[in-house]
Amino acid sequence: MRIESWVGAAVVVLVLLSGSVIADEPQQCHRSPLPPNIDLAHDLARVLARIYDRSPAFRSQCARIAAADTVRVTVRIDTAIPSRCRAYTIIGRQGHEIRAEVHLPPSSALTELVAHEFEHILEQIEGVDLWRRSRVKHSGVWMADGRAFETDRAQAAGRVVAAEATRRPRAPAAD
Repeated sequence: MRIESWVGAAVVVLVLLSGSVIADEPQQCHRSPLPPNIDLAHDLARVLARIYDRSPAFRSQCARIAAADTVRVTVRIDTAIPSRCRAYTIIGRQGHEIRAEVHLPPSSALTELVAHEFEHILEQIEGVDLWRRSRVKHSGVWMADGRAFETDRAQAAGRVVAAEATRRPRAPAAD
């Protein structure tokens, strides 16, 4: 009994010591350029940071989302996306707060989809009445499937960001 207590105490001391050693080591945190009100899985951080670095239009979308202090966006990879859509966003409102859950497919071609879905979030931040606009011909808004709306605006935003993100950065001019 006495030996077991000593062994347990040694383990606790070892854990405490190793914890303090780890805490003293410099932490290597990669700070995301995305706004703090956008939550995403670690595996998406690098992809979205690359899009952010390469696309002024995507940086603008992120800045507008960041400025909306009542908005919280979650971006996730979803392996069960219905076949009728490439990606989707579920938007919920509670009072003045907007919660948006962006669902993306497991794919390497996410640039256009992320920008497209972010534009739908911006439509909600701006209070665009998609239902009313979908009733007007040539408004650029239509009902995609009985519950979801699609817009020319979101499609264009996706294309612009995809084009910007795929351009090669220019090499600095030689002196």
